[in-house]
Amino acid sequence: MKKVSIVELHRYPVKSLGGIDLQEAILEEKGITFDRNWLVTTPSGKFITQREIPRMALIKTSINEVGDLLLEAEGRAPLTVAKTIHTESTEFKRVTVWRDECYAVDEGDAAAEWLSTFLNTKTRLVKMKDDFVRPVIDDGKHFEDTSVRFQDQYPLLIISRASLKFLNDKLAKPVPMNRFRPNIVVDDCEAFEEDSWTALKSEDGLTLTAAKGCARCVITTTDQLTAQRSVEPLKTLATFRGTEEGVMFGQNYLVAKPGKLCVGDTLVIE
Repeated sequence: MKKVSIVELHRYPVKSLGGIDLQEAILEEKGITFDRNWLVTTPSGKFITQREIPRMALIKTSINEVGDLLLEAEGRAPLTVAKTIHTESTEFKRVTVWRDECYAVDEGDAAAEWLSTFLNTKTRLVKMKDDFVRPVIDDGKHFEDTSVRFQDQYPLLIISRASLKFLNDKLAKPVPMNRFRPNIVVDDCEAFEEDSWTALKSEDGLTLTAAKGCARCVITTTDQLTAQRSVEPLKTLATFRGTEEGVMFGQNYLVAKPGKLCVGDTLVIE
């Protein structure tokens, strides 16, 4: 019975903004609590990511004990977006993530002005409707009883330290794990071994099931501390991880049985 250890946990409250390092995380059907719960959009509701605006990486996020979202960036006073309770009278707007149309609540003019000023483009900040169901559908396949928030496609992304080391050994300048924005980083396995796992289980019964590999985009070439963009590591990664589906790095997972994970926990491989 082989196991891997959890060495990092990460949450990204606002899609494409800075992430949060966690020591423990609650995993729900839609992924880690609050992960990609908010979205930056154009005024018309189309999603915006670091693909278009690398500068988004420079905005730090945090969530306080009552569920307020906090945004921080150099040269701007911190902004608190107060937690809202969605009711039958709450007005929702339609926003799009790739081909999916979702319902969300606009977080107001103050948040829009704060983001628009820092990003030098007109934006809105929205939060997904609490009970909105965005099913996981890929290539026409509908994963029953699964849904996501504003993630690209799946609730969780898992990468091993060994895979990153394998890549970095081929690069002139190593890159950190944050280039790939995983939720869970594991150790005690071989490079790219995560490609072959079908499920991971904790001692408490939490179960994660493999969905498919993650095709990487230009965000991986953006330095998450400076927002500067280059060609690496995507250029080198493509030389040995290129497929018909794209340049693959990391595995997407579904939460089959929710629960809690902590850094230092072990997961049984199936």
